[in-house]
Amino acid sequence: MSGSSSLSRLLPSPTACGIALAGLMLIVLFLTILSASLLPVRLLDAAWQLRVGGVLINASPIPLIGLVLLHFAASLDPGDALLVNRCRLAAQFATVVAFGYLLLAPLLAAATLQYQHSQALASSGGLRRDTEKLQQMRQVIKSASSIPELEQRMAALQGPHLDAADRSLPLPVLRSRMEDLLDQASTRLARVRSAAPLASPWTQLGDIVRTSVACLALAAGFAGLARRPSSELSLLTELEMAWEELRYSMLSLSSRRTGTSNEDYIRQLSGEED
Repeated sequence: MSGSSSLSRLLPSPTACGIALAGLMLIVLFLTILSASLLPVRLLDAAWQLRVGGVLINASPIPLIGLVLLHFAASLDPGDALLVNRCRLAAQFATVVAFGYLLLAPLLAAATLQYQHSQALASSGGLRRDTEKLQQMRQVIKSASSIPELEQRMAALQGPHLDAADRSLPLPVLRSRMEDLLDQASTRLARVRSAAPLASPWTQLGDIVRTSVACLALAAGFAGLARRPSSELSLLTELEMAWEELRYSMLSLSSRRTGTSNEDYIRQLSGEED
């Protein structure tokens, strides 16, 4: 009886192994989804950056849950060296991921502004070309001396096509009809121009704020599960401790400059009211 119990302690826990395998599969699934969004690679393209950033944010719960499962599996069976090593490697990799999400916030903000600017330029350029094309067509209508000449020059500008009924009309009547068509096109173009979004960074402020908050939350989430190779504390705990040390040093320096007594300094550090 005692021999079987000691043997069960040496063997890895099936439950812990299953949970760890599920965690690894979730991480592999996330990497598969991410790799599909990377192709084709266009590092300097704002649209590509936004697409990849969207996948990194939207699919982020998958690796987070996988990392939690790995930690949970290692806690269920701390005697399994292989399982503990896998959890430690995943926690170390999570350190890089946490800082990556922290850097993703300004990158996506810059990509959003760049993409909006390029879209506004493309829209204004297209509207300008269409306006110039309408002006050229009006000049052709006024200067053409015959219907064949009008049809030939309109075809060169990719303008309205003349059918047999149009060719049978007198030139002045045909000119009037074509000018009416151009007036209608000009009205539609004016509507499109008025509905075009303004090239202002303030119009994207809401998206930038939401994306930045999501990136910071994800960075904190991964930092809470991350471990440096030489530390048993999570990266988030180490950052909190570093912040407290920095706050302590700043308050200590301030107390020396202002001549605050030790008692007042301790109260200020602990956050007590007078």
